[in-house]
Amino acid sequence: MDIQRIPLAGAKNTRDFGGFPTKDGRHIKPHRLLRSCELCVTTENDRKVLLQTYDLKKVLDFRTAKEREEHPDPEMPGVINLHMPVLDEKALGVTREGQDGDFLEQLAASVMAPGFDATRYMSDIYEKIILGDHAAGQYSRMFDELLSQKEGATLWHCTAGKDRAGIASILVLSALNVPENIIEADYFKVNDFLREENEQLCRSVEDKMNNHSIHDGLMKMFIVHKAYLNRMLDTIRLHYGTMDGYLTKALGLDRDKREELRALYLN
Repeated sequence: MDIQRIPLAGAKNTRDFGGFPTKDGRHIKPHRLLRSCELCVTTENDRKVLLQTYDLKKVLDFRTAKEREEHPDPEMPGVINLHMPVLDEKALGVTREGQDGDFLEQLAASVMAPGFDATRYMSDIYEKIILGDHAAGQYSRMFDELLSQKEGATLWHCTAGKDRAGIASILVLSALNVPENIIEADYFKVNDFLREENEQLCRSVEDKMNNHSIHDGLMKMFIVHKAYLNRMLDTIRLHYGTMDGYLTKALGLDRDKREELRALYLN
């Protein structure tokens, strides 16, 4: 399946799940479920596209209070914007999901520290999200919001739109019974959509720190990696048995609610 982004000028990592197939032969309705990066990078025309073409009604912002304060989402007429922080600043730590400015120096310092393992660091964040009661509460609330949205599009995002929004997307697509290979393809698509932006960011950090040996470590913080996805799925299997078990026990999305969700969002 060829997964395309919505061709916005500012937000390069925005896509519509419309058309994604399910295991039982149905498809996700178009213009209903959107995932994205932070919306402060959208242009006026981008926002017009989201409002007029995609009928955007609700935004779920998974960022921290600090991220939201420093880079607020633009207000859009008729759109409800809900703050649903999956992690606080301390739990999030230093990742591509952070901010600019001092954050870049903190990121470089972390990568340059003796013994620092970027893959392990990012994988640990995924485990923390899956096992965290606060994160589970926000993802449970996400499903409540989706179940209450009878028409129009809901968009969820974090900063880069890769980890917190990526996990949210895996959960939504799993609940809708989308095949695992398509869920995985969507997860990794962020690396294609943000490749140029990540390379530029990486070069700017290397130049600022006058250290070009940190490229690989930085990129592991800027992209999604098979190890991160595996840690998430292994953690779910270890503690909940199956994805359905996690959705039910951790998020309260039982079989009846999953059927209700499918009735709302599938053709």
